[in-house]
Order: sequence, then structure tokens, then C-alpha cells
Amino acid sequence: MKTSTPKLFIVLAIVITATVFRLLPHWPNFTPLAAIALLSGAYIRDKKLALLVPMLALFVSDLVTIQWLNPEWLSVSEFFTSPGTIFIYAGFFLMTFIGFGLRKSVKAKNIAGSALACALIFFLLSNFGVWLINDLPKDMAGLLATYARGIPFFGYDLAGNLFYSFVSFALVSYLVKTWPQLAVQPLGRTSGRG
Repeated sequence: MKTSTPKLFIVLAIVITATVFRLLPHWPNFTPLAAIALLSGAYIRDKKLALLVPMLALFVSDLVTIQWLNPEWLSVSEFFTSPGTIFIYAGFFLMTFIGFGLRKSVKAKNIAGSALACALIFFLLSNFGVWLINDLPKDMAGLLATYARGIPFFGYDLAGNLFYSFVSFALVSYLVKTWPQLAVQPLGRTSGRG
């Protein structure tokens, strides 16, 4: 049985709302960004747009955070030219591909597994990027020390991924079931007899 896919504006409204939530006070790494990537990958039919949406959400929220919420942290140009930043963006790019895998089966266990995979990707890539710019030795010991420093943040990231992913996917499901006119033709095979 194929599940209905929500219209684009429903997904984009949830993405915009989730982006705003990133700007509110929160625990470290407890953000909706992985959920945005998963939701975009799962429900936005156009793969280029699905990849663009989380990148745009990340970029806009990074820009607002750096420019207005934490201007003493570092400048916009310092952040976006930092070698570590590319690894963060690459991680969210990969997370959207995980979302593509949800297109066939949006079930609780698949959402949970995807949220965990996103947390692992973020942990590995973001901490590698941190290692490139931190003061630890650029050898295996320094890399492992950087990963060890990142472990306390992993739990927040995983909790945020699980929370926001389940809320986002449940909201989409509720809206489509409550108002069927918000659904479009299912993804996958759309014509002919099966």
C-alpha cells in the first residue's frame, strides 16, 4: 500500500516552522535540522529541490544566528570560510539522501533508524571539521580526542533528531489524513495496473 504524499506547501510550511525553532533557545544540537532533511528527502518529489530546502534552512538559520543572535562568536565570513563548515553542510546533504530512502516506507522504525543515522553522520563529519581547525594534533590521537570531546553533544543531537522527526512526520500524516485534498499522488509508480 502506498502512502499519500503531502503537497509541497505543507512540507515547506513545516520546514519554515522548524527553521524558526532552531533560532529559539535550545539544548546544544537539539535542533530540527535533521528532521528537515529527512522530511524534504521523503516528501519533496523534485530531488534537486529536496536537497536545496535543508541547505537553505541551514544557511538562513546559520546566517541569523551568527549575524544577530551571536555576533560576538565569529563573523559570517569567518564561519562560511571555515574548513569545518563544509563538513556540516555535507552532513545535511547526506541526511537528505537518507530521507530519499524513506519514500518507500514512512514507518516509525524507519524514521527512528534514519534519525539515528543522521546523528551519526553529523557526529562524524562535524567533529572531523572541528578537528581540522582546533588546537589538537593533526594525527589519529588528536582526531580521537576531538571525537571524545563531541560525545556529550551526541545525545542531544539524537534526541532532537528523534523528537523533531517524529513530530514532523506525524504532523504531515495527520494533515493528509484529516484533509485528503492536501495529498498528491503517491510517490513511485503512478500509472498503469500493478
